[in-house]
Amino acid sequence: MAEINQYGYQKIREFVIANWKYLELRKPDGTVLKRFGIADGLEIAGSANTPTIEYKLIIKGSDALFTNQTVGKSVVFDSPTGANAITTENFTSFTFESADDELTIIHKLQIPQVL
Repeated sequence: MAEINQYGYQKIREFVIANWKYLELRKPDGTVLKRFGIADGLEIAGSANTPTIEYKLIIKGSDALFTNQTVGKSVVFDSPTGANAITTENFTSFTFESADDELTIIHKLQIPQVL
């Protein structure tokens, strides 16, 4: 069986950065809260030459959608609606209790993933 070389991983990272541009937040039970894109404040960092691609999103309790909501999962997609989940990250649940609450989500992918 052949193994992907460094150039191949660079091409995969380029594809991911160019196409996987949406992060969905969910409740711990999987209920969808909202899917975010770059226009919604999602930041995507990384390059074809670094193994880690990072999705960063800051959510404020003052956003009416998150008032009294609990967030516990982030999910990467390649489409603003529908589509299949590409990667899911579970994290310690956070409940927005006031307008002053703020949550920073950092969802990291490693290509290749180091186990």
